[in-house]
Amino acid sequence: MGQSWSRFQQRRNAKSLLDLAPAKTPGQDPALPDLDRNTLLSALNTVAAYIAKKKGNVTVIAVGGAVNTIYLQSRAATHDVDFFNTQLTAADLGMIVEGAKAATKGNPKLDETWFNNRTILFIPKDQRNALTEQAIAQNEIIFQKPGLTVLAAPWPYSFCCKVDRLAGGGVNSARVYDLDDAVQYLRRSLIKAKVAQVPLATVKQWFTQYSLRWTSANDGVVARVNAAYRVTFKAKNNPIV
Repeated sequence: MGQSWSRFQQRRNAKSLLDLAPAKTPGQDPALPDLDRNTLLSALNTVAAYIAKKKGNVTVIAVGGAVNTIYLQSRAATHDVDFFNTQLTAADLGMIVEGAKAATKGNPKLDETWFNNRTILFIPKDQRNALTEQAIAQNEIIFQKPGLTVLAAPWPYSFCCKVDRLAGGGVNSARVYDLDDAVQYLRRSLIKAKVAQVPLATVKQWFTQYSLRWTSANDGVVARVNAAYRVTFKAKNNPIV
């Protein structure tokens, strides 16, 4: 679940808006992934057109399923577009809210939470600015039209979050797609770094950088990631060494 528009509109300060995402109701299951790539692109086009009409130009950073569905095309569908960006102003957020609302009018599949910043709940406050800057520097554009640019979150961060959840360290239990997501994010990390392998010590440094705790369970997950990576990309060697 993401922030509702009414709650967005009740706050004027951009920082308050970033901290508003509601906690998940205990026992509530996540929405089924039913928004495919074409649906998401159409909805984002509507948001972009609305913002452009208001003479705005907004950048957001997406995490999770939207990145896989739109950019990597490793998933057929997802249930929302989850974003963050600590540099957004109150005016930027207002345009996002109204643009997202306009998109729902043209597609009954979209509810009021399809474009939300709930992910901010899972990012420590002292990490938010750095992650925003890293994503902008990485510049992996998953969507761009006049008015709106959507960037992918830093690949090492996305990878570490998946490994952490697979190892049982996340707030939510692991999902069936997490291993493949981790493999896809690791692949992009290696491509951006122009290397074929990454030392395990570096992966552990990523964990420390993103305030995640490494446990013995992570070693088992790394073995699974290595095996899945070799199969998915027909690689002869392990990507994590």
